[in-house]
Amino acid sequence: MISFNKTISYTKNWKHTFLIALVLGALVPILLMTLEPFDNSNIFAYKYLIISGYAPCIIIPVLLVHPLENYFYKIQTNRWYIVNEFFYIIATLFVIFLFTFFYHFYVVSGLTSFTYKSIFDFVKSFGLPFTPIAVPLWLYLRSKYGLIEIPLYDKSGTKKTNAITIVGNNKSETLTISEADFIFAKAQQNYVDVYYNTENGMQQETFRSTLSNIMKQLPKAWQVHRSYLVNLDYLKSVEGNARKRYIKISPTEETIPISQVYYKALSKLPQC
Repeated sequence: MISFNKTISYTKNWKHTFLIALVLGALVPILLMTLEPFDNSNIFAYKYLIISGYAPCIIIPVLLVHPLENYFYKIQTNRWYIVNEFFYIIATLFVIFLFTFFYHFYVVSGLTSFTYKSIFDFVKSFGLPFTPIAVPLWLYLRSKYGLIEIPLYDKSGTKKTNAITIVGNNKSETLTISEADFIFAKAQQNYVDVYYNTENGMQQETFRSTLSNIMKQLPKAWQVHRSYLVNLDYLKSVEGNARKRYIKISPTEETIPISQVYYKALSKLPQC
């Protein structure tokens, strides 16, 4: 099951966003010219030039929405989640459909009036058939050029801060700790082991829950692996290579596996 609040890589760079927009913008005209799926094989003046006009209808919306997604990325303290990506794709597709409809209606078809039904019919017959082709490529490019931004290690981050309460599925499963005392969490089947700092050293508490639900309750948690949440303020070292990657955190010597995107991000940070 997909965890919609999982942190994923984000394409913040304008250069990469523009490159992605160009690729997507070129895709639809190329498909229309080669596959001719909607009986556009009739010969008319400046056929390929007019078909190429669909490209800006895709490029412009992608660029227009980028400042808005950057805004949400910033207010989420430079973190981007699967749920953000889902709504971004849906919202941008909506704008693309509007741009392409008006271009198709006024420029290609040469009509002068339209109804909401004509917009719906256009999206149904023109927009949706291209969606399964364009969206996977779109997601791939955003993942390829995206990054996960990890905040620089700050030793003061391990000092006492606000108290948080972690709750499991059972009513008796509650734990109140300082936000900064959370060290890491490990998922095992239907249970999650939470490790945290105390005056007597590191302690463990087990909750019947999912890693996703525990993560929602831990502001300083980063899901560096499908089975692990980590407070990166305790990061000691990043080790391994592109094939086998892991980190070590204090005060435990347990090696915690990390995904490739986190390996790239964490390798750039100064380590203790």
